[in-house]
Amino acid sequence: MTGWAGIDAGQRMDGSSPQAHAPVDMWAAVREVGQRLVDVLGDDIDRDEARRLIAVQVRTWAHEQMAAGRPMLSVEDQRRVERAVFDHRFGLGPLQPYLERSDVENIVVNGCRQTWITYTNGVKEPGPPVAETDEDLVEWIQLLARRGNSGREFSHANPLLDVALADGVRLAVVHWVSRHPHLAIRVHRLVDVTLRQLTDIGTLSEPLAAFLGAAVRARRNVIVCGEVNTGKTTLVRALANEIPPEERIITLESDFELFLDDPRLAHRHHDVVALEARQANAEGAGLVRLQDLVPACLRLNPDRVIVGEARQGELAPMLEVMYSGARGSMCTLHVHRPEHVFNRVVQLGRRADLGLSPEDLHLMFGLAEPLVIYIQRDPATNERYVSEVMEVGPPGDSVEPTRNHIFVPGPDGRATPSGGHISSELLAELSACGFDPALLQADAGVAAGGWG
Repeated sequence: MTGWAGIDAGQRMDGSSPQAHAPVDMWAAVREVGQRLVDVLGDDIDRDEARRLIAVQVRTWAHEQMAAGRPMLSVEDQRRVERAVFDHRFGLGPLQPYLERSDVENIVVNGCRQTWITYTNGVKEPGPPVAETDEDLVEWIQLLARRGNSGREFSHANPLLDVALADGVRLAVVHWVSRHPHLAIRVHRLVDVTLRQLTDIGTLSEPLAAFLGAAVRARRNVIVCGEVNTGKTTLVRALANEIPPEERIITLESDFELFLDDPRLAHRHHDVVALEARQANAEGAGLVRLQDLVPACLRLNPDRVIVGEARQGELAPMLEVMYSGARGSMCTLHVHRPEHVFNRVVQLGRRADLGLSPEDLHLMFGLAEPLVIYIQRDPATNERYVSEVMEVGPPGDSVEPTRNHIFVPGPDGRATPSGGHISSELLAELSACGFDPALLQADAGVAAGGWG
């Protein structure tokens, strides 16, 4: 695949050979045809009607080109212009064909001329230019920002943009603090995902999947940890699909990524409220922080609360929710190593200036009694897998919460039963939800009892 400009002067976008007719300046064509339709191609227009209007306008434009003494465009190239106009207005322009592939995972753009595509197997290859100039790229980004779920501003005053687009696409942009606009596009392929599917692709083992499913049904709180791009959100989606469909779920996110309220998941979750934090406007008004949404959501009578990512002040109220508000809730944390999770909780508490001591935060963490799941990515193969699961409890002989390492890294790094301690309370809860304790047996067998 190549860029839009002059697609008939060389290789076509689909790789076919050029024909003996005029090359098309695709950037100019998209700009001119799109401008003529700017007042009629609203976000709420039926997409089939949009395609019809674009086709009519492209034919009119093509005849005008010929009347002005330029060569007539072939039917094939007219269709290419139609597709390009539609993708620019309703998709991701020259990147749209990549989003329609099942093997594309991430796309980054460095200015108008450089694009990199990362595939699910970890291969990274150059992609097409996405605009003719950086100014055109900024204008297009501003269109995407308005198109997002919450309509966000991208300007000199707001140079950082995070927005969820349609069909599981997340867009992050930086400009005016860099030489060029820089985009990062993450494609969430596994929106309707189950623990069974994650087992099939090697993220989970059979015993671990059975353990986690029972833990969710037993209303155990869950914190999924890992580095960036390890699959934390995907794992939370799969865990959420173990929640009984009649339960009321409220999701809280900085940017929509969980999509549990997607109509395609209505068979899994009948009652979902999805809330998203909001940036302040250009006048500094209208800010709604994630930490403001956590206590507010409790007035909406949730059975469970899921925070997409705890970053700052929302962590402490989320732990309160886990302790007393909605047992069986979940959140994710960015953690480099699983043993750093306790210090990470303290770090986030200090960053938010909550007025809580480390001892207070450790106590809150322990009283929530979460299961901490650590997921990581193999950089060589791009495979994601859970490597550890800890049971966390209230502090005992030290300041930090107690913990049991129920699953530990095996020889291949993947989680395997430790054969060590698991609390009697947790084991009883899991057994009541259909879990077979024999699945936790290692060489020495499973030991049920107190805290390690």
